[in-house]
Amino acid sequence: MKLTAILLAVCTTALAEKHADLPPSHSIAPELVATGFEFAEGPVLDAAGNLFVVNYRYKGAIGRITPDGTAGIFCDLEKIAPVEGREPTANGLKLDGQNRLIVADSGAGRLLRVDADGSGVEVLADRCEGKRFNSINDVALDRSGNIYFTDPGGSSVKNPVGSVYRYDIGTTKVSRLAGDMAFPNGLAVTPDQKHLCVAESQRYRVFIFDLADDGTVENRRVLLDFPTETRGEIIGGLTSPDGMIFDDAGRLYVAMWTGGVVNVVEVPSGELIRQYDAGGDRATNCHFHGGYLYTTVAAKEAVFRLKLGVEGFDYHGR
Repeated sequence: MKLTAILLAVCTTALAEKHADLPPSHSIAPELVATGFEFAEGPVLDAAGNLFVVNYRYKGAIGRITPDGTAGIFCDLEKIAPVEGREPTANGLKLDGQNRLIVADSGAGRLLRVDADGSGVEVLADRCEGKRFNSINDVALDRSGNIYFTDPGGSSVKNPVGSVYRYDIGTTKVSRLAGDMAFPNGLAVTPDQKHLCVAESQRYRVFIFDLADDGTVENRRVLLDFPTETRGEIIGGLTSPDGMIFDDAGRLYVAMWTGGVVNVVEVPSGELIRQYDAGGDRATNCHFHGGYLYTTVAAKEAVFRLKLGVEGFDYHGR
């Protein structure tokens, strides 16, 4: 056996042992949790197990499914936060420490915070340096409660004008962290708070930034270009990364829009280590709760969950 083959075998074995707590790729059957979403996105669960998902029954409504399976509309953005000439439509969601929903309003281009009872909403930001946001896509929080969010801004490979922003929870200042992206989408802060990861959907890759204590970023580089070949149990093919979340071990779970899977990535090495069936095509996002990974699947208008037996890192602000 050649030396390179021996080294590859050793590295593969070591990687498998390092992540032995994770089930093998494609070994988990997704369980259906709920249906009835016009465009399923932004799953998030509170400590009590209430599941919040956007576009329940119709666009603009955020649904809540209780642990006993009772489903209903938690709030309607068109009713509590109307905007003349635009249609409020939630996309990415997170919860802060007061059980308020942090909402990426893609329809009206706003960053929102919905009251814990769903009765009211606060517009945290709708512009940066005087320029209105186009279509805020997803949100992430750090341990201090600061909010990071993406605005694809009608971007594409030929017109990479998408940007990443930060809302400072203390000063309420909005800063543009990075730009020149072809549809920036899901994003997440690493559990150690040292890096920010951002999906660039239309170039099929995830960026990683060094994240400073003051919230600024530097040293943008590619964490992973998703492969076109097959790697063992991991199926290749161009797939578009969408929403993402970290587990407690610092592994990144990326919902793949065109692949119908969740890819698991080691950070900061960028090694693709697992791949799980998300429940159907057009997987938009994912969230951990109680040892399960919950996935939103737009093609099925549904939410699924995967019993992975690991917990997620999901900071709920202050």
